Amino acid sequence: MSQRVLALERDLFFAVKIRDTLRHLALETVVVRDVAGFAQALASSGPTREQPALAIVNISIPGVAWDEAIRLARQHGLPVLAFGPHVDLEARTKALEAGAQRVVSNAKLSSSLTSLVQELLASEGQASSDAASEDEP
Repeated sequence: MSQRVLALERDLFFAVKIRDTLRHLALETVVVRDVAGFAQALASSGPTREQPALAIVNISIPGVAWDEAIRLARQHGLPVLAFGPHVDLEARTKALEAGAQRVVSNAKLSSSLTSLVQELLASEGQASSDAASEDEP
């Protein structure tokens, strides 16, 4: 079974770009349009469905409490890659405060999505490995 990525995105262009790019990494992408859908996708993971390995959140969606989505993802132990306009420093700060590991511009997401996702998944795998080795005598 391939790993899943949960993306909060309303823009069809970015949703397709994310899905197509991650397909090449053998990652299944679930795209939702609002926080309710995001929460539902997280809640639907369980014994029969694997929890997502990563969350990708657009921090420029008007009228969406994307910071709440970031907090939900972090509560479920997911690393978060957030993206938005490079000029919106307030949203960037808010995303980091909510728990995002990386916040990048739309352009950076478009040009470097593969490496960003690989980096976050590798660092999460390393963190899990470190935590497991700390539990050993």
